[in-house]
Amino acid sequence: MARFGNPSRSRPAKADRARRPVGAAVELVGGQTRPQVCYGTYAGDMPEQGFRLRVALVEHADSFRMHAHEYSELCVVLGGRATHLTDYENHPLETGDVFVINGNTRHGFQEPQGLKLCNVMFDPRQFLSGHRDLDKMMGYHALFDLIPRSRHPKEFRERLHLSTAAMASVTSLITTMQNELEAKEEGWQTVVRNNFLLLVAFLSRLYTRQKRRHGTPLVRMASVVSHIQKNFRQPLRIEELARLAHLSGSQFQRTFKRTYNTTPVKFINQVRLHEACELLKDPNRDVTAVAMECGYSTPAFFSTQFKACVGEAPSHYRRRKLAELATHNVTTSPAL
Repeated sequence: MARFGNPSRSRPAKADRARRPVGAAVELVGGQTRPQVCYGTYAGDMPEQGFRLRVALVEHADSFRMHAHEYSELCVVLGGRATHLTDYENHPLETGDVFVINGNTRHGFQEPQGLKLCNVMFDPRQFLSGHRDLDKMMGYHALFDLIPRSRHPKEFRERLHLSTAAMASVTSLITTMQNELEAKEEGWQTVVRNNFLLLVAFLSRLYTRQKRRHGTPLVRMASVVSHIQKNFRQPLRIEELARLAHLSGSQFQRTFKRTYNTTPVKFINQVRLHEACELLKDPNRDVTAVAMECGYSTPAFFSTQFKACVGEAPSHYRRRKLAELATHNVTTSPAL
Protein backbone atom coordinates (compact mmCIF):
# COMPACT_ATOMS: atom_id res chain seq x y z
CA MET A 1 0.00 0.00 0.00
CA ALA A 2 1.48 3.32 -1.09
CA ARG A 3 2.05 5.97 1.54
CA PHE A 4 2.89 9.53 0.77
CA GLY A 5 4.93 11.29 3.39
CA ASN A 6 7.55 10.77 6.05
CA PRO A 7 6.29 12.65 9.12
CA SER A 8 8.82 13.86 11.65
CA ARG A 9 9.18 11.84 14.84
CA SER A 10 9.67 15.03 16.82
CA ARG A 11 5.98 15.95 16.40
CA PRO A 12 3.99 12.86 17.39
CA ALA A 13 0.53 14.50 17.36
CA LYS A 14 1.00 15.82 13.84
CA ALA A 15 2.56 12.54 12.76
CA ASP A 16 -0.47 10.64 14.04
CA ARG A 17 -2.79 12.89 12.03
CA ALA A 18 -0.65 12.35 8.93
CA ARG A 19 -0.91 8.58 9.32
CA ARG A 20 -4.67 8.52 9.90
CA PRO A 21 -6.29 7.96 6.47
CA VAL A 22 -9.49 9.70 5.47
CA GLY A 23 -10.04 7.22 2.63
CA ALA A 24 -8.53 5.04 -0.07
CA ALA A 25 -8.79 4.46 -3.81
CA VAL A 26 -7.01 2.76 -6.69
CA GLU A 27 -4.45 5.03 -8.39
CA LEU A 28 -3.45 4.73 -12.05
CA VAL A 29 0.24 5.36 -12.77
CA GLY A 30 1.94 4.54 -16.06
CA GLY A 31 -0.75 2.09 -17.06
CA GLN A 32 -0.43 0.25 -13.73
CA THR A 33 -2.67 0.36 -10.67
CA ARG A 34 -1.66 0.72 -7.04
CA PRO A 35 -3.52 1.40 -3.79
CA GLN A 36 -3.71 5.05 -2.84
CA VAL A 37 -4.28 6.24 0.70
CA CYS A 38 -5.50 9.80 1.29
CA TYR A 39 -4.47 11.31 4.62
CA GLY A 40 -5.88 14.80 4.05
CA THR A 41 -2.74 16.54 5.33
CA TYR A 42 0.28 18.14 3.72
CA ALA A 43 2.55 15.92 5.80
CA GLY A 44 0.74 12.77 4.75
CA ASP A 45 0.05 13.48 1.07
CA MET A 46 2.63 16.11 0.03
CA PRO A 47 5.56 16.06 2.45
CA GLU A 48 7.92 18.13 0.25
CA GLN A 49 7.35 21.49 1.92
CA GLY A 50 8.81 23.57 -0.88
CA PHE A 51 6.63 22.02 -3.59
CA ARG A 52 3.19 21.02 -2.37
CA LEU A 53 1.50 19.73 -5.50
CA ARG A 54 0.46 16.21 -6.40
CA VAL A 55 -1.51 14.66 -9.26
CA ALA A 56 -3.50 11.46 -8.71
CA LEU A 57 -5.60 9.62 -11.30
CA VAL A 58 -7.91 7.40 -9.26
CA GLU A 59 -10.78 4.96 -9.67
CA HIS A 60 -13.53 4.53 -7.11
CA ALA A 61 -15.67 1.43 -6.86
CA ASP A 62 -17.09 2.34 -3.45
CA SER A 63 -18.49 5.44 -1.81
CA PHE A 64 -16.02 7.88 -0.25
CA ARG A 65 -17.10 9.17 3.14
CA MET A 66 -17.38 12.86 3.99
CA HIS A 67 -13.94 14.26 4.76
CA ALA A 68 -11.79 17.38 4.51
CA HIS A 69 -8.12 18.08 3.86
CA GLU A 70 -5.63 20.85 4.49
CA TYR A 71 -4.86 21.54 0.84
CA SER A 72 -6.99 22.65 -2.10
CA GLU A 73 -8.00 20.18 -4.78
CA LEU A 74 -8.80 20.65 -8.46
CA CYS A 75 -11.01 17.74 -9.52
CA VAL A 76 -11.71 16.60 -13.09
CA VAL A 77 -14.21 13.79 -13.66
CA LEU A 78 -12.51 11.69 -16.34
CA GLY A 79 -15.20 9.03 -16.55
CA GLY A 80 -18.30 7.56 -14.94
CA ARG A 81 -20.66 9.21 -12.52
CA ALA A 82 -21.48 9.55 -8.82
CA THR A 83 -23.36 11.72 -6.35
CA HIS A 84 -21.22 14.47 -4.88
CA LEU A 85 -21.80 15.06 -1.16
CA THR A 86 -21.33 18.44 0.56
CA ASP A 87 -22.62 20.02 3.76
CA TYR A 88 -24.97 22.16 1.67
CA GLU A 89 -26.28 19.94 -1.11
CA ASN A 90 -25.82 16.57 -2.84
CA HIS A 91 -25.70 16.72 -6.63
CA PRO A 92 -24.74 14.46 -9.56
CA LEU A 93 -21.25 14.28 -11.03
CA GLU A 94 -20.60 13.12 -14.58
CA THR A 95 -17.76 12.84 -17.08
CA GLY A 96 -16.35 16.28 -17.93
CA ASP A 97 -17.28 18.05 -14.68
CA VAL A 98 -14.58 20.26 -13.15
CA PHE A 99 -14.67 21.77 -9.67
CA VAL A 100 -12.35 23.05 -6.95
CA ILE A 101 -12.50 22.08 -3.27
CA ASN A 102 -10.96 24.51 -0.78
CA GLY A 103 -8.92 23.24 2.12
CA ASN A 104 -10.95 22.17 5.17
CA THR A 105 -14.19 21.92 3.14
CA ARG A 106 -16.12 18.71 3.86
CA HIS A 107 -17.08 16.64 0.83
CA GLY A 108 -17.41 13.05 -0.43
CA PHE A 109 -19.42 10.98 -2.88
CA GLN A 110 -21.67 7.97 -3.03
CA GLU A 111 -23.01 5.45 -5.54
CA PRO A 112 -20.03 5.66 -7.93
CA GLN A 113 -20.48 4.01 -11.32
CA GLY A 114 -17.17 3.59 -13.12
CA LEU A 115 -15.94 6.79 -11.49
CA LYS A 116 -12.49 7.99 -12.60
CA LEU A 117 -11.12 11.22 -11.20
CA CYS A 118 -8.05 13.37 -11.59
CA ASN A 119 -7.27 15.06 -8.30
CA VAL A 120 -4.69 17.85 -8.48
CA MET A 121 -3.82 18.55 -4.85
CA PHE A 122 -2.00 21.81 -4.25
CA ASP A 123 -1.11 24.56 -1.80
CA PRO A 124 -2.75 27.71 -3.24
CA ARG A 125 -0.23 29.92 -1.43
CA GLN A 126 2.61 28.31 -3.38
CA PHE A 127 0.94 27.96 -6.76
CA LEU A 128 -1.78 30.61 -7.17
CA SER A 129 -0.52 33.67 -5.30
CA GLY A 130 0.76 36.72 -7.14
CA HIS A 131 -0.28 35.90 -10.71
CA ARG A 132 -1.65 39.15 -12.11
CA ASP A 133 -2.89 37.60 -15.37
CA LEU A 134 -5.03 35.11 -13.45
CA ASP A 135 -6.43 37.85 -11.22
CA LYS A 136 -7.77 39.61 -14.32
CA MET A 137 -9.81 36.58 -15.44
CA MET A 138 -13.49 36.35 -14.54
CA GLY A 139 -13.43 32.57 -14.85
CA TYR A 140 -10.54 32.31 -12.41
CA HIS A 141 -12.39 34.25 -9.71
CA ALA A 142 -15.52 32.17 -10.23
CA LEU A 143 -13.94 28.71 -10.54
CA PHE A 144 -11.08 28.99 -8.05
CA ASP A 145 -12.54 31.39 -5.48
CA LEU A 146 -16.27 32.12 -5.45
CA ILE A 147 -17.71 28.66 -6.18
CA PRO A 148 -15.41 26.85 -3.70
CA ARG A 149 -16.38 29.35 -0.98
CA SER A 150 -20.07 29.44 -1.83
CA ARG A 151 -22.66 28.23 0.66
CA HIS A 152 -25.50 28.44 -1.87
CA PRO A 153 -26.39 25.17 -3.64
CA LYS A 154 -27.39 26.92 -6.88
CA GLU A 155 -23.98 28.57 -7.13
CA PHE A 156 -22.10 25.32 -6.55
CA ARG A 157 -23.97 23.87 -9.54
CA GLU A 158 -22.31 26.46 -11.76
CA ARG A 159 -19.23 24.29 -12.07
CA LEU A 160 -17.42 23.94 -15.37
CA HIS A 161 -18.23 21.13 -17.81
CA LEU A 162 -15.67 20.10 -20.46
CA SER A 163 -16.40 19.24 -24.07
CA THR A 164 -14.63 16.26 -25.64
CA ALA A 165 -12.03 18.54 -27.26
CA ALA A 166 -11.43 20.46 -24.03
CA MET A 167 -11.11 17.19 -22.11
CA ALA A 168 -8.34 16.09 -24.49
CA SER A 169 -6.39 19.30 -23.84
CA VAL A 170 -6.86 19.03 -20.08
CA THR A 171 -5.84 15.36 -20.07
CA SER A 172 -2.64 16.21 -21.97
CA LEU A 173 -1.60 18.79 -19.35
CA ILE A 174 -2.47 16.42 -16.50
CA THR A 175 -0.48 13.57 -18.06
CA THR A 176 2.58 15.81 -18.47
CA MET A 177 2.42 16.85 -14.82
CA GLN A 178 1.98 13.29 -13.59
CA ASN A 179 4.91 12.01 -15.69
CA GLU A 180 7.18 14.80 -14.47
CA LEU A 181 6.22 14.21 -10.85
CA GLU A 182 7.01 10.50 -11.23
CA ALA A 183 10.30 10.83 -13.14
CA LYS A 184 11.65 13.93 -11.37
CA GLU A 185 14.20 14.65 -14.07
CA GLU A 186 16.14 17.91 -14.13
CA GLY A 187 13.79 20.90 -14.28
CA TRP A 188 10.73 18.88 -13.27
CA GLN A 189 9.45 21.48 -10.82
CA THR A 190 9.48 24.19 -13.49
CA VAL A 191 7.65 21.94 -15.95
CA VAL A 192 5.01 20.94 -13.39
CA ARG A 193 4.46 24.50 -12.14
CA ASN A 194 4.12 25.90 -15.67
CA ASN A 195 1.74 23.14 -16.78
CA PHE A 196 -0.37 23.66 -13.67
CA LEU A 197 -0.65 27.38 -14.42
CA LEU A 198 -1.50 26.55 -18.05
CA LEU A 199 -4.23 24.24 -16.78
CA VAL A 200 -5.64 26.91 -14.42
CA ALA A 201 -5.63 29.56 -17.17
CA PHE A 202 -7.17 27.17 -19.72
CA LEU A 203 -10.00 26.19 -17.38
CA SER A 204 -10.58 29.82 -16.40
CA ARG A 205 -10.92 30.81 -20.05
CA LEU A 206 -13.36 27.98 -20.68
CA TYR A 207 -15.46 29.04 -17.72
CA THR A 208 -15.63 32.61 -18.99
CA ARG A 209 -16.70 31.44 -22.45
CA GLN A 210 -19.37 29.13 -21.05
CA LYS A 211 -20.84 31.43 -18.39
CA ARG A 212 -20.26 35.06 -19.40
CA ARG A 213 -23.73 35.36 -20.95
CA HIS A 214 -25.59 33.59 -18.16
CA GLY A 215 -25.80 36.70 -16.01
CA THR A 216 -26.02 34.81 -12.71
CA PRO A 217 -25.14 36.67 -9.47
CA LEU A 218 -21.94 34.64 -9.10
CA VAL A 219 -20.79 35.38 -12.65
CA ARG A 220 -21.58 39.08 -12.24
CA MET A 221 -19.63 39.31 -8.97
CA ALA A 222 -16.66 37.52 -10.56
CA SER A 223 -16.87 40.01 -13.43
CA VAL A 224 -16.75 42.91 -10.96
CA VAL A 225 -13.58 41.61 -9.29
CA SER A 226 -12.00 40.95 -12.69
CA HIS A 227 -12.86 44.53 -13.70
CA ILE A 228 -11.22 45.88 -10.54
CA GLN A 229 -8.06 43.85 -11.17
CA LYS A 230 -7.83 45.14 -14.75
CA ASN A 231 -8.62 48.79 -14.00
CA PHE A 232 -7.40 49.51 -10.47
CA ARG A 233 -5.06 52.21 -11.81
CA GLN A 234 -8.10 54.23 -12.91
CA PRO A 235 -10.71 55.92 -10.70
CA LEU A 236 -13.34 53.30 -9.85
CA ARG A 237 -16.78 54.42 -8.72
CA ILE A 238 -19.09 52.23 -6.64
CA GLU A 239 -21.99 53.11 -8.93
CA GLU A 240 -20.06 51.75 -11.93
CA LEU A 241 -19.25 48.49 -10.12
CA ALA A 242 -22.84 48.15 -8.93
CA ARG A 243 -24.07 48.41 -12.53
CA LEU A 244 -21.72 45.58 -13.54
CA ALA A 245 -23.25 43.47 -10.76
CA HIS A 246 -26.81 44.48 -11.80
CA LEU A 247 -27.43 45.75 -8.26
CA SER A 248 -28.23 49.03 -6.61
CA GLY A 249 -25.38 50.76 -4.83
CA SER A 250 -26.51 49.65 -1.36
CA GLN A 251 -27.26 46.07 -2.52
CA PHE A 252 -23.84 45.86 -4.14
CA GLN A 253 -22.07 47.08 -1.00
CA ARG A 254 -23.87 44.50 1.16
CA THR A 255 -23.33 41.64 -1.32
CA PHE A 256 -19.66 42.47 -1.81
CA LYS A 257 -18.96 42.64 1.92
CA ARG A 258 -20.82 39.36 2.52
CA THR A 259 -18.78 37.69 -0.26
CA TYR A 260 -15.31 39.10 0.43
CA ASN A 261 -15.58 40.14 4.09
CA THR A 262 -14.50 43.68 3.22
CA THR A 263 -15.93 46.74 1.49
CA PRO A 264 -15.37 47.43 -2.23
CA VAL A 265 -13.31 50.53 -1.38
CA LYS A 266 -11.02 48.57 0.94
CA PHE A 267 -10.72 45.77 -1.62
CA ILE A 268 -9.66 48.22 -4.34
CA ASN A 269 -7.13 49.74 -1.96
CA GLN A 270 -5.71 46.28 -1.16
CA VAL A 271 -5.28 45.54 -4.87
CA ARG A 272 -3.48 48.86 -5.40
CA LEU A 273 -1.22 48.38 -2.39
CA HIS A 274 -0.34 44.83 -3.42
CA GLU A 275 0.80 46.15 -6.79
CA ALA A 276 2.66 49.00 -5.09
CA CYS A 277 4.63 46.53 -2.97
CA GLU A 278 5.81 44.81 -6.14
CA LEU A 279 6.68 48.04 -7.96
CA LEU A 280 8.64 49.43 -5.00
CA LYS A 281 11.14 46.58 -5.47
CA ASP A 282 12.14 48.14 -8.80
CA PRO A 283 15.18 50.43 -8.27
CA ASN A 284 14.20 52.44 -11.36
CA ARG A 285 10.90 53.60 -9.82
CA ASP A 286 10.62 56.15 -7.03
CA VAL A 287 7.76 56.43 -4.54
CA THR A 288 5.97 59.19 -6.45
CA ALA A 289 6.02 57.21 -9.69
CA VAL A 290 4.66 54.12 -7.91
CA ALA A 291 1.85 56.15 -6.32
CA MET A 292 0.75 57.46 -9.71
CA GLU A 293 1.02 54.04 -11.38
CA CYS A 294 -1.18 52.44 -8.73
CA GLY A 295 -4.03 54.92 -9.03
CA TYR A 296 -3.39 57.26 -6.09
CA SER A 297 -4.08 60.94 -6.65
CA THR A 298 -1.21 62.21 -4.50
CA PRO A 299 2.00 60.70 -3.02
CA ALA A 300 0.92 61.91 0.43
CA PHE A 301 -2.38 59.98 0.30
CA PHE A 302 -0.53 56.93 -1.01
CA SER A 303 1.98 57.10 1.87
CA THR A 304 -0.83 57.35 4.43
CA GLN A 305 -2.67 54.34 2.99
CA PHE A 306 0.53 52.33 2.59
CA LYS A 307 1.71 52.91 6.17
CA ALA A 308 -1.72 52.07 7.60
CA CYS A 309 -1.79 48.75 5.73
CA VAL A 310 1.86 47.65 5.61
CA GLY A 311 3.08 49.22 8.85
CA GLU A 312 5.90 51.32 7.43
CA ALA A 313 6.34 54.21 5.02
CA PRO A 314 6.73 53.26 1.34
CA SER A 315 10.21 54.82 1.24
CA HIS A 316 11.33 52.63 4.17
CA TYR A 317 9.73 49.55 2.59
CA ARG A 318 11.50 50.29 -0.71
CA ARG A 319 14.94 50.70 0.91
CA ARG A 320 14.50 47.51 2.94
CA LYS A 321 13.39 45.43 -0.04
CA LEU A 322 16.17 46.75 -2.29
CA ALA A 323 18.72 45.95 0.44
CA GLU A 324 17.29 42.42 0.78
CA LEU A 325 17.48 41.92 -2.98
CA ALA A 326 21.06 43.18 -3.10
CA THR A 327 22.08 40.82 -0.28
CA HIS A 328 20.34 37.90 -1.99
CA ASN A 329 22.10 38.64 -5.29
CA VAL A 330 25.49 38.76 -3.57
CA THR A 331 24.98 35.49 -1.69
CA THR A 332 23.66 33.63 -4.72
CA SER A 333 26.20 34.88 -7.28
CA PRO A 334 28.65 32.18 -8.39
CA ALA A 335 32.24 32.60 -7.27
CA LEU A 336 34.56 33.85 -10.01
